Amino acid sequence: MSTKRKSYSVEYKKGIVEDSKGVNLVAFCKEKMLDLRMVRKWRADYDYLCQLVDQGNEKKRRVGSGRQPLFSELEDCIWEWIAGRRAMALVVRRADIQKFALETAIEFDISTEEFKASSHWLDNFLKRYELSLRRSTTLFKLEDNEVVKRALAFKLFVDGIDFSKYQLSNMIAMDETAVFLGQGAQTTVHHKASSSIYVPSTGYDSARVTCILAIHLDGKKVSPFLITKGKKDQIQRVSGIYVIESENDWCTQAVKWVDFMLPPLLRGQNRGLLVWDSASTHRAKDMKNFLAERKIDQIMIPAGMTGYLQILDIAINKPFKDHLPMEINEYIENRMVSSNEYLYDWSNEYLRAVFINVYDGWM
Repeated sequence: MSTKRKSYSVEYKKGIVEDSKGVNLVAFCKEKMLDLRMVRKWRADYDYLCQLVDQGNEKKRRVGSGRQPLFSELEDCIWEWIAGRRAMALVVRRADIQKFALETAIEFDISTEEFKASSHWLDNFLKRYELSLRRSTTLFKLEDNEVVKRALAFKLFVDGIDFSKYQLSNMIAMDETAVFLGQGAQTTVHHKASSSIYVPSTGYDSARVTCILAIHLDGKKVSPFLITKGKKDQIQRVSGIYVIESENDWCTQAVKWVDFMLPPLLRGQNRGLLVWDSASTHRAKDMKNFLAERKIDQIMIPAGMTGYLQILDIAINKPFKDHLPMEINEYIENRMVSSNEYLYDWSNEYLRAVFINVYDGWM
């Protein structure tokens, strides 16, 4: 009966060669349960093994070792197809690869008896070409050199601004962030043997409101401004924060915020300075004219750089978002009975409680 072949790392091979020097090789191989011819081959390749270790490849097998793919030309063609689709930002699924592989195999005169594009083949193909199934990212990612380039350009721009004409209290950083109304995490510590884990739902788990946060550069926070879903185009003050309804609550309501919030915040006759991201609404000509009429200048953080340069993203939003779920969870737990049923209707009362929690989490 044949035994399964073992795979040895470069580091292990190099160590065996060094340990076998000056001893009886036959006895050494018997003791280590290694094939004599294999160890002799490792000895012959010792310089190459040392080179691989120096290059940091001590965990890898020798280049070219192992079983070679049976249909290398076909796989190269599949790889080019995948690269082309991803270059156009098109989705590539496992099933898509298998379908394309079977269709392309015919062009290479490979029968379906020889090649079935099985899941096992696909796993190995992805591994060979360093591919994997990835979740799409929502953040705009930049290469390191582009980050440096934009950061330097932004610094040159900022260095050219005369900040002496602004009071610290008249310089305001603003950002928008989503506030989810549910409990957030649906995980909990529970007994291992349990097959059913119950976490009650508020009915608002996927609902959210847009929260506009702002802070004076002298450190004073501005009251939060919430945008909820609704048809009333009227700003109300609820539990210490400002609330406006919008049919699309996720849309930017920057104009309303600037028009309503900024004038009372700016002190004296000095000009104001607004620091925010480069969203399309902020870059619009109407917005620029709107701010100019109110003697408000703006600094826009370059696209993809808010995680590095925007004050609220760097130091304030995360603590706020970390604290808010604790406030919401505490509110939920205080209104539960022993039967895990809620005591009231999750409607206006719950939304009002979210307003209070936003205020407490921010201020």
